[in-house]
Amino acid sequence: MNFFKRNKGTIIAIIIFLVVLVFCVQVFNIFLSNDEKVLYGNRLDGKDKVALTSNNKSKITSALKDESKKVEIDEQGRILNVIITANDDTSRDDAKNLASKVLDQLKDDQKKYYDIQVFIQKDVEANEFSIIGYKHHTKDNFTWTKDR
Repeated sequence: MNFFKRNKGTIIAIIIFLVVLVFCVQVFNIFLSNDEKVLYGNRLDGKDKVALTSNNKSKITSALKDESKKVEIDEQGRILNVIITANDDTSRDDAKNLASKVLDQLKDDQKKYYDIQVFIQKDVEANEFSIIGYKHHTKDNFTWTKDR
């Protein structure tokens, strides 16, 4: 007990040093860690169960072939982008119905996993016609940009 009384200042300094050292290591691990982590972290867990296959993409493309000139499908994380170049005689309302055809080709678990964005444009009048529909994975319907 006599040892602790004589070295009280040294023991307190060692304890403070250890606490500061542990704190600095934690800060380093949180902010400065350079681990090669996946870009999306764990947000893509379960994607392998609902992955979009080339068969799904071809079904979507074939379902839209009569009403469109070109369909591009791009998958980024949990977002599915469908870019449709509609036929020149397609009206806005008919173009918005193309999004439901995209949904018809997806399974229910895929609809609940992906956020879906549908970009619809025409070759002519591109500035006046481009519309965008967005469906969050928890919602049932698309939300559309306002008509310009």
